[in-house]
Amino acid sequence: MPVPGPLRILYMAFDPVPFPKGAARRIEATVRALARTGATVHLLTPRAPGSSPFPDRLTGIEGVEHAPVSVLDGGDNFLDRALFFRRAAAERIGAQEWDVLWYRSPWEGLPAIQHGTARKVYEAHGFPSVELPSHYPRLLARDDLMDRLALQEIALLRHSDRLVTPSRTGRSFLIGRGVDPARIRLIPNSVDPQEFPPPDQEPAPGPPWRLAYLGTLAPWQGLFTLLEALSRLKGRVDVRLHLAGTRKGPWLRQVRRAAQKLRVRSMLEFHGPQDSAGVRGILQQSHICVAPLPDDPRNSLQGCCPIKILEYMAAGRAVLSTRIRPVEEVVRHGATGWLVRPGSPYALAEGIRHLAAHPEEAVALGLAAREDVTERFHRRAFEERLAAMVSELAPYSSEDAPLSPAPE
Repeated sequence: MPVPGPLRILYMAFDPVPFPKGAARRIEATVRALARTGATVHLLTPRAPGSSPFPDRLTGIEGVEHAPVSVLDGGDNFLDRALFFRRAAAERIGAQEWDVLWYRSPWEGLPAIQHGTARKVYEAHGFPSVELPSHYPRLLARDDLMDRLALQEIALLRHSDRLVTPSRTGRSFLIGRGVDPARIRLIPNSVDPQEFPPPDQEPAPGPPWRLAYLGTLAPWQGLFTLLEALSRLKGRVDVRLHLAGTRKGPWLRQVRRAAQKLRVRSMLEFHGPQDSAGVRGILQQSHICVAPLPDDPRNSLQGCCPIKILEYMAAGRAVLSTRIRPVEEVVRHGATGWLVRPGSPYALAEGIRHLAAHPEEAVALGLAAREDVTERFHRRAFEERLAAMVSELAPYSSEDAPLSPAPE
């Protein structure tokens, strides 16, 4: 017979929490939702680097225990830190019996799929074989390492009982890699409308037209295309771009150098990482919110569901993004946002120019976006989808067959 009592879930993620990134927001929302099903959730993540100014929003939630790991103790090298976290995950997995092991990458997933009869859930949002070369281009020369990562990903795909993806694009990617569709659960990212109440007033009319960008300054976000677009607008449309989010030193230096070279540095304002109140303030003072995502494997092949776009929409602001498959799952061109050709500074500049020239249309797009995101991506629906999946993971007796075969 199944063991009575709440599900015991070990949720492991090689992403710091709390942290001003979409991954951390997704993890926090997932852990909250799991706890609301009555499960006890032990969260294992790296400790945020430095002294994080952001509060741990999971503190005090009944049934949740968060155990950050100081991965910097593993060394300065990324791979050393990742393997240090893998060892910490393996130790925690073996420390007690678990009903469900939940993971987001091979770093913690590999020891999980080797563990007994616990159910295995793989949040297959980002694959290291796809993403790491963007972070560390030199790894492309390490064929041996990339091949090992790809094989570890395949092991997770084969031996996970459930795979969670936030987009239809991601679902297609998983099926293309041989995953049985019956094991896949599509659970998009979400927003809590209460975190984005309607603003007391609209931003002061432009010009200057205030653009907002939330997120990392990473190359795969399309920021260099955006800077080139600003250079095309210089002297034609008076705009100011406000950038808020995480910023690694090398990426920030690259953006600053590109801005200087294109002579648009005076059009930029860097705000750094922001808490929820800071994000709301920036969005409320903006006319247009941008997400110039390129059509690359990280976005268009493995899929994504950009939380920044959902937050733009929840704030009731006009969204300017690109015509790539994951974005088109969220934004309808001309109805809830404005989409342009990816990778084109000209198209992006024309999108900014169009919305600046038609402010009434921009306001209408923002209002429609808020209504649409509240209906289609509400946090409540996210929690209901997770609860439905958790109900499939109830403990089984020794006579029951696992949901999927365990690896040898």
